[in-house]
Amino acid sequence: MARSNQANRAIARKVELLMSEGYDLKQAQAIAFRMYRDGELRIRRAPSRPRRRGNNFRKVKTAAKLLGLAKILRGK
Repeated sequence: MARSNQANRAIARKVELLMSEGYDLKQAQAIAFRMYRDGELRIRRAPSRPRRRGNNFRKVKTAAKLLGLAKILRGK
């Protein structure tokens, strides 16, 4: 099974952290992949997209109310 982009980023961040702690590249990679395999890495979820349909509908509804209000005010 292929890893997600978030998992790849978590592994890369862990490799960078381990290398900054003094491990060489191959050893840092081995540690990071073992941690991923064993479920020890914290993988951040991708932020969910806001629901735009409801927001657009709300904007259209508000615009229609404002247009109706403007027509009433012009009539007076």
